[in-house]
Amino acid sequence: MTNLTLKDQGLILQRISDMLYKGFTMGESLDFLGRTNEKHINMFHSMTYNLQSGQPIYEVFYQEGFDHQICTQLYLAEKHGFLDSALKQSGEYVLKKAEQRKKMIRLLQYPVMLLVALLTVSILLQTLLLPRFQMFYHSMGYQPAILLRLFLHMMQTLPLYSIVIVMAALAGGVFLSRYLYRKSALERALFYSGIPIAGTYYKLYQTIFLAREWSFLLSSGFSVSEIVYIMRKQELHPLMKESAAEIKEFLTLGYTFSEAVSHLGFVEEELIVVIAHGEKNGKLDGELMFYSQFCLQRLEEKITKVFLMVQPALFVIIGFVVIAIYLSIFLPMFQVIDSI
Repeated sequence: MTNLTLKDQGLILQRISDMLYKGFTMGESLDFLGRTNEKHINMFHSMTYNLQSGQPIYEVFYQEGFDHQICTQLYLAEKHGFLDSALKQSGEYVLKKAEQRKKMIRLLQYPVMLLVALLTVSILLQTLLLPRFQMFYHSMGYQPAILLRLFLHMMQTLPLYSIVIVMAALAGGVFLSRYLYRKSALERALFYSGIPIAGTYYKLYQTIFLAREWSFLLSSGFSVSEIVYIMRKQELHPLMKESAAEIKEFLTLGYTFSEAVSHLGFVEEELIVVIAHGEKNGKLDGELMFYSQFCLQRLEEKITKVFLMVQPALFVIIGFVVIAIYLSIFLPMFQVIDSI
């Protein structure tokens, strides 16, 4: 397995997509990229060999460590035939994901460094400066007011509280991950969907994926029952597999496709409306593709808003900590001066 960055994966997928559009076969594309990319030459040779040995395309990419979501899209692409489009969209998705991750790291880097510096200053303040001030206050016979004593106590214990909060968060994360690991993929999806604020992003992400892939499959002439069968047969995406089983159960009971999808619980409610309308006018494939693009635009706008809010919020927190440190030093001094 090759350790590829998300950016490398996205660029490779887009280059293969471009070559397929221009008439190259998948084998020819991989062979050409292997000859022109020394960094990953062994990977492309391995992929070419595995493809010539008869392995499915999604398995060829899966064995080289490509993103599971990409491999699932390639599995479905082998069914609906829009392989070049699937590769292109997968590449765009991975490149955007890599860019968003890079942007988030860039936004958090400076504030996190400031927070670490402030925590260090708080520890030094607690261990070196404040005890000396307290000795000075006792020698002067000064007793701070109750609110000031409470404030000084909070500043002295701030590093300890910070460490306790971080440790509690890590312990809670480990416990939650173990708890969710024992749950089914559908149960985990319902849990993620129910998280305030973050749940809306998760629902949009899953809705985009399902709407787009269903659109491709419907455009290729597959019926709803055949689509559900294809979803149930794949092993790369547990949530899709369990969702297909859930949909099949409701279809067997006589529900329509839109009614069956409405019981999933981790997709946007608008998707049910779109499916119901598409079933009536016979243009379900086109409406699903348009809706997936609309949801993708909404998701990108929401992520952009988060990026615009994260750094200012962190700077506000840092500002409050800086002010609190200054007040913990100077307020008692001002009160001592006033009492003289």
